Amino acid sequence: MAVEVSWVTWRHLAAGGLRQIWRFRLRSTLVILCAALGVAGAVTSVNYASGGRAQVLEKIRRLGTNVIVINAEQSRAVAGRARTGRIVTTLQEGDYQALRREVAAVLRSSAVIAASLRLKAGFSSKVSPVLGVEPDFFRIKSWPLEAGGYFHDEDLKRSARVALLGHGVARDLYGGESPVGQRLFINRVPFEVAGVLAERGQGIDATNEDQQVLVPLTTAMRRLLNVDHYSSILLELGEVGDMARDSAEIAELLRVRHRIPEFRPDDFKVGNQAELIRTQLAAANRLGFLVRWIGLSGLVVAGLGVLAIAWIAVRDRTTEIGTRRALGATAPDVFFQFAFEAMVLATIGAGLGLGLGWIASRITAHQAALPFIFETGNAVLALGMALVLNLVFASWPALRAARLDPIHALKHE
Repeated sequence: MAVEVSWVTWRHLAAGGLRQIWRFRLRSTLVILCAALGVAGAVTSVNYASGGRAQVLEKIRRLGTNVIVINAEQSRAVAGRARTGRIVTTLQEGDYQALRREVAAVLRSSAVIAASLRLKAGFSSKVSPVLGVEPDFFRIKSWPLEAGGYFHDEDLKRSARVALLGHGVARDLYGGESPVGQRLFINRVPFEVAGVLAERGQGIDATNEDQQVLVPLTTAMRRLLNVDHYSSILLELGEVGDMARDSAEIAELLRVRHRIPEFRPDDFKVGNQAELIRTQLAAANRLGFLVRWIGLSGLVVAGLGVLAIAWIAVRDRTTEIGTRRALGATAPDVFFQFAFEAMVLATIGAGLGLGLGWIASRITAHQAALPFIFETGNAVLALGMALVLNLVFASWPALRAARLDPIHALKHE
């Protein structure tokens, strides 16, 4: 019987609390907005950081964690006099074949020759980087096609005049029209467009790959540039953990082949992506840490807003509290009603904040050109933390209301 009476009492108090929420609609709306903005801010900031991290990881995947790049280095000095801007031409076919033959860890490889050349298609013209590469280049870079097809080893043997366009070049030269099968002039040499590569954007190595045109290596060397050396060599290795050892082995092999004494600088540069990858991941992790702190701070500020509004509500309803206590309401009854009112509003606001967070995350991702990510786990965590914080902050004014002396409350004006 006591349990039934208690249940009726709490139900009556809850109904009274709901009536008070509807009665003070402006105050209730402010509490809902405080809770909603706190959750929405936390969810949006965390999703923004997750989108940035996902973008970095995608760029790292495209760049290759187990890729070594050998570049021809610029001249440093000749006869004691500095010479800059002239590219050393000692990355030769013999070096490339020796690397493929003597470095056991090599899985795939591609020599590269690069130059900025004039492109012309119809009435459109522009200067873009043109790269001569081998078919394995696309597998090393994990670069899929948007339309058309790749060129193959047979095209390499024939020095075929076929080209693959980056997404940006295709858009600039052909607009909305499909360029596959159409003619493209590179330095007045006619080529057929074999395909369009998928959009990539700027990589973490600051290269905008969408503005590149890629042709078979032999075509670039014989038909476009008339050279017998390479700009760089890409080597994909089998084991990521041995990158430092393999880099040292490659450097030593090239020094021997180029007959470079110990006291002379290298005329090449061997680099791997490990340091760049570590730097980018560290920056992404720091951003995620800072953003989570910002999200937590937003939840605390929103909770303080709920506290301030609830505190003002207790002060404005002091006479009502005194009247209720004089009519027989106990301190737990008063505490329950005020805490119930605040928590109902905070819960509605937190749920609304989840929806606003989803919308804001999508808008932010679109504006920042990031992948849209909505982390359900983090959203639920933000919701749970918001409810706990709001319960703590709402309990303080409710406790103050329950401790009011009925006599002083009735005399309050």
